[in-house]
Amino acid sequence: MYTLNLNPLDRITRLVILSLFLIINPAFALKSDIEQPVHINADSVLFNKTKGLAVYEGNVSIVQGSLQIKANRIEINAPNNEISKITAKGFPVKFQQKMDDGKLARGSAKHIQYQVKAKRLIMDGNASLSQHTDTFNSNHIEYSISTGELKAGKTSKKAKSGRVKAIFYPSNKAK
Repeated sequence: MYTLNLNPLDRITRLVILSLFLIINPAFALKSDIEQPVHINADSVLFNKTKGLAVYEGNVSIVQGSLQIKANRIEINAPNNEISKITAKGFPVKFQQKMDDGKLARGSAKHIQYQVKAKRLIMDGNASLSQHTDTFNSNHIEYSISTGELKAGKTSKKAKSGRVKAIFYPSNKAK
């Protein structure tokens, strides 16, 4: 098992936290989480400074405060020491974090990609987002952090399934 705790990874995790949980609700993740150290565990890691690449494989776990991310593989592309893309793959990739209001936010998908410059999160393969009693499911979900636009459903005309399912409860009814 490989464990790493480096300051540059704090920046990566901040981006992941912001992208994953701005999707679910305007409520924010625990503010104290961003101050916590980042712990990464994996069966193996490959660093290639020339290519600006870090690949964690095998039972990958990232924990920062209440944030937990579990995947089979996480790849971080950072050419010229600038993070451009973070990709997580799993069966499925799972994440969860406690929000400031005490509720738990969760998500999962077979493939999650965060495009840093475009500020776009893409979730493919049985994608699911939930906070408290509200849920959102689709085979494909895209979210723009810049515009707040969320797209879900088929990725192309050839895609077999593109149904979207959302369940939202009035705030005065949710328990």
